[in-house]
Amino acid sequence: MNSSHLLFSKQVRGPSSRSKLACEQCRERHVKCDQQRPCGICVRRKVQCSHGGPVEFTPLEWQPGGATVVPEPARRSRSSPSRIVGFVDETPDVSELYHVLPAEPADGTSAISPANTAEGGPLPPVRTDATTPIRDEKEAFYLARYADIIGPRFDMFDSTSRYFTLVLPHVALRDRLVLLACIASAARQYSLVTNRGHHDALAYYNEAIKALSDRLNGSRHEAATFASCLLIAHCEMVESKASDWILHLKGTGELLAMLDWNGRCGGLAQASFWIYCRMVILASLSSGVPAAVDLGRLLRLAYVPDPPEWTIDTWQRKTVYLLGCVQDFWDKTRAQHDAVSRQEELMSQWQEVGDRVLQHDAEAPGVCQALSITAANGEIPFEAVRYINGPVAAAWQMLHTAYLIHTLSRPVPRSARFALLSSPAVADRALQYARKIVSNSIVNACTIAWANAVQLLTVAGRCLVEARERQACLRVLDDIQHHTGWDTRTNMEKLSRAWRHGRAAGRTPHAITGCKPLDDEMTDLGLLLYNAWRGDEDPN
Repeated sequence: MNSSHLLFSKQVRGPSSRSKLACEQCRERHVKCDQQRPCGICVRRKVQCSHGGPVEFTPLEWQPGGATVVPEPARRSRSSPSRIVGFVDETPDVSELYHVLPAEPADGTSAISPANTAEGGPLPPVRTDATTPIRDEKEAFYLARYADIIGPRFDMFDSTSRYFTLVLPHVALRDRLVLLACIASAARQYSLVTNRGHHDALAYYNEAIKALSDRLNGSRHEAATFASCLLIAHCEMVESKASDWILHLKGTGELLAMLDWNGRCGGLAQASFWIYCRMVILASLSSGVPAAVDLGRLLRLAYVPDPPEWTIDTWQRKTVYLLGCVQDFWDKTRAQHDAVSRQEELMSQWQEVGDRVLQHDAEAPGVCQALSITAANGEIPFEAVRYINGPVAAAWQMLHTAYLIHTLSRPVPRSARFALLSSPAVADRALQYARKIVSNSIVNACTIAWANAVQLLTVAGRCLVEARERQACLRVLDDIQHHTGWDTRTNMEKLSRAWRHGRAAGRTPHAITGCKPLDDEMTDLGLLLYNAWRGDEDPN
């Protein structure tokens, strides 16, 4: 057991004023004195009642293994408490003669405020999480930036507990690994946005990696270690290609599997778990390749029964879960080159997932509903839907992405995929959801939500046909890089390539699918959707 976390029903005690006023005869007999001169007990016993000098009390201190030791005697008072781990009462009578004193903080200052030391006033609780504030000016700057920018970004779907914003910075004050992870992520974001502090970002990142390696090689695997892994992964992923995220996410996934953290384990571990789920799903969506880890197993760990009443947090987490379910089904349809033998089974799964997404849409809490809906105009070429804040907007963006992928993944043999996606009903439905996803980031401009939007915009942008809509998508991606530091250049290049391939629609569908080409406009959209469904597979 860690001695700093030991709590006892009888906490550290020091002598009260009553123990000093008790007569020598009552103290000798360990009885409660009424403190009169002479006291009532001495009068009844017909003995002399005498009072000596101040009394010192030597408590017995608890030690691991059950042994007790007698500390060096010392005078104790409320104004100068002594730092003792625990206390063992000698007798029940003696225990009533002593006040409970709070433990001394780690920095050596008294934890008792002047207001609470007045006679008869309440005493503060014993502090078990005493920390020392940061004194280094540079570390203080980056930790403040973490609390203002990185923490809220991670807590996007945790508006109630906000572990990464409110809890983790204080954990960092007593855990060097956590501190380095927080500072490294903030320094990386600062360097990307301001084009300054690159040396700081690299130095803190390298130190954080070393501290994480040392921690993982030991036996101390706490939720704070999990959170540190995510922050360090964020440092790497914010500047790397989505296809490279697999390397960053697999190691964290192994730690997750080893410790069995899940979507309902509570506390910082649960908050970290949902952030990791989001990272895995978004990485797979953006790269167009299957998830870095076993997504089916991850979703089983993420499953949480629907609550009696939805809150913003529970509804947002269920949105992440459902997007993962749709993503998992998408991976299955791409891996099945000839799905004829499994059509009935796959269609049943597809309908079940779609029904769950529809039901979740209908169950959105009132606070998650749209505030306003206005038509497209000269400035914004999309219908504009405004939500109450960025996190709510981000949840809808993920839900609309689930709708889009579900539409593209309707089970058919691969040879019939292009014909399905070129059909007016399917193509129009997919295009409408793609427009909602892009419009969301333009209308609900919020840096917290934008950090979650890059991958979703990459999927949706591939489905756009009109030049004005494509330019609007590119502009918002550029804004995201400028304001958040998230590198979107690779995503914009990927969109440009996808649009170039779409222009060849009139010549290529025959070679790709064996289907007859339709009219030019619909064939163009059909091929865009087909390529979006295929992801980053090599052409046939």
